[in-house]
Amino acid sequence: MKKVVCAILILCMIQGRANAAQFVSLKSSKINMRVGPGDEFPISWVFLRAGLPMMLIAEFQHWRKVRYLDNTEGWMHKNMISGRNTAVVTKDNALLYKKDSKSYPIARVEKNVIVRVLEKRNNWIKVDINKLKGWMSKDDLWGIGDDTL
Repeated sequence: MKKVVCAILILCMIQGRANAAQFVSLKSSKINMRVGPGDEFPISWVFLRAGLPMMLIAEFQHWRKVRYLDNTEGWMHKNMISGRNTAVVTKDNALLYKKDSKSYPIARVEKNVIVRVLEKRNNWIKVDINKLKGWMSKDDLWGIGDDTL
């Protein structure tokens, strides 16, 4: 009974996010994702890559409910996430262009590479990959929200 009451209270207090997708990124290379918003909840996943983008879907006190690219959902403490704009490449051999698709490609980027997002122009995203800067199609990336830049 106590767990049911606790669950109802948590659901009542959670502030849902607006329809616009908002993304955050992981601050360090080992972050626990929990079943609920608190240290007393069991760990469901451990993420091991700093900079991974996560979709922010809810907030409760110092906890943020996030969703990863594969639809894994859970809670992370707000100190473990950052507002830094990153994205993950979703297509094998995605092209990185000097300016846009009318310019020449300067690199092929492997799937699951994390990029830092620098700028957004319509369907084109300027990214930084270990100091290599260029433009990628938004269709080849996950982690670009309506509020990105």
